Amino acid sequence: MKNLKVRAVRCDNGEKTDISRVFLVEQVKGMLDKIQQNLFDVAKQKRDACIEVVKTWDEFVKALGQKKLILAPWCDEEEVEKDVKARTRGEMGAGKSLCTPFEQPELPEGETPFKERSWD
Repeated sequence: MKNLKVRAVRCDNGEKTDISRVFLVEQVKGMLDKIQQNLFDVAKQKRDACIEVVKTWDEFVKALGQKKLILAPWCDEEEVEKDVKARTRGEMGAGKSLCTPFEQPELPEGETPFKERSWD
């Protein structure tokens, strides 16, 4: 404080910055925006790395065993979800639907949703 400066330390990466008290408000606002963006980017990168797109039952079971977030064709029917939970219950944990993503891969011509597939 004797040089009319403040030391700020970012909580997301430990980076230290000396800021003049004259510009403290503006620079802290900017720093907080950068912290928020960095935390979001890191979380999104980690989430995206865990998404597995599957097309077969074997791929589904393998991805579930790896604790992945699975993107599979889905019919959005409660009975089918109950069946998937029953068939996957065990050491790997039961599979369940979470939500329908806004952006999802289109089904190729001739492909059918989860419900209608022969996943055995």
